[in-house]
Amino acid sequence: MSSSASRTRRRVAGERSRTRPSEPERGTAPAVRTRETRPTPRPAPAVDPPAQGRPEPARAEREAPPATSAARPRRSRLFVPWIALAAALLVLGVVAGLSLAAPTAQAAQTRAATSAARTGIEQMLSYNYKTIDAQAAQIEGLLTGSFKREFVQAMDQDIKPLAVKNKTVVQARVSDVGVMEEAEGRVKVLAFVNQATVGADQKQPALDQNRVIATLTRVGDRWLISEVQAF
Repeated sequence: MSSSASRTRRRVAGERSRTRPSEPERGTAPAVRTRETRPTPRPAPAVDPPAQGRPEPARAEREAPPATSAARPRRSRLFVPWIALAAALLVLGVVAGLSLAAPTAQAAQTRAATSAARTGIEQMLSYNYKTIDAQAAQIEGLLTGSFKREFVQAMDQDIKPLAVKNKTVVQARVSDVGVMEEAEGRVKVLAFVNQATVGADQKQPALDQNRVIATLTRVGDRWLISEVQAF
């Protein structure tokens, strides 16, 4: 074989060896194919480390949008009806308390006036010829105004002389009292009175049933009789 043919064969064999890589060893993958088939991993995004001494906020808390300024006024407006309702209830409570207090004070005034009327009328229309002077002085303390002067005058001029002369004893009892008119510091009542009378010429008690209208006026903390009408 000539030398030129040998060179030609070696050149062809060399080109084939360059174009067809040698078969890798059994059980191993070519290094070139390994690099071509594996995808290059992407670098992970950098994450700032949490501040020292403070835990990292939760994901939902980080991702939650901040509260808008429109939500806060809405919550404030929700409190307005409740405040108005509380104020209305407070006003109603005060009015109800005054309404309850007024009848209570009025009822107390009525009880005091009717009790004074019962006591004053019974003592004023009762007398004993033996003790009439002491009784008259006691009755004067239950009267007031011009009626007090009228009673003293009637007792001295009419009632006492007749009682002593006829040896009269009168016992009066109020069976019932009803309020006719009522104002601040003044009460007018209607009293039903039974009078039992005995005397020198009347051994058995004579019973008289009378109706008396009496007006009582508050003087200080007392209720005094300021007017009497008998019929």
